[in-house]
Amino acid sequence: MNKGRLEAFSDGVFSIVVTLLVFSIKLPVLQQPVTDVQLWKGIAPLAPIISVYFITFAVLSVLWVNHHFLFHAFAKSIDRWLNLLNLAYLMFVAFVPFSAQLIGEYPTHQPAALVYGINLLVIILLSSSMLYYMRTNREKFLSPAISQRLINQARFRAYLSISCYVIGIALSWLSPALSIFFYAFPVVFNIIPGTVDAAERLFGFDLGEGDVPANWEEQ
Repeated sequence: MNKGRLEAFSDGVFSIVVTLLVFSIKLPVLQQPVTDVQLWKGIAPLAPIISVYFITFAVLSVLWVNHHFLFHAFAKSIDRWLNLLNLAYLMFVAFVPFSAQLIGEYPTHQPAALVYGINLLVIILLSSSMLYYMRTNREKFLSPAISQRLINQARFRAYLSISCYVIGIALSWLSPALSIFFYAFPVVFNIIPGTVDAAERLFGFDLGEGDVPANWEEQ
């Protein structure tokens, strides 16, 4: 399989998954004639489902952008193992509408927050595994145009996401609502430009320079 087919198939899966999210939001069934007050009362119970829809849409958008960048910019080729890792990744992406609907229907229940968090955690772990596999076979997979700094930034975002998901999973036993906050938090570092640079300045760490080392050695 060539890289273009993998990207096209992956984009198709993401398109379907994002579309399926909205089907968990059902219109309230009310007896006619309906007053505005009755309609608002009918819509109010949908607030958790609608909130989870927007959060999950943002999370999936970040995952799609990162996936696109990983294969379009980072990878210059693929092999059987990378393709299998990607299929496993997409399998858990396709599970997101179920876990999102579960937590939308039962936002105060620990099992729902746990399933949702584990779903996102497995996705980011598989994404990190694909990047790690590319890095361990740099000359075969990684484009020489990719700087070490971009690789380090991708690793930073992955570690941040993993940390937030693990914390969110742990907090699901105490407060499912708080766990949802941690599931959504990594979106900030992926959507708002310059957040990683700001974190470097604020916390005093350095993800390296923009040039690719000539010998491709780890820094």
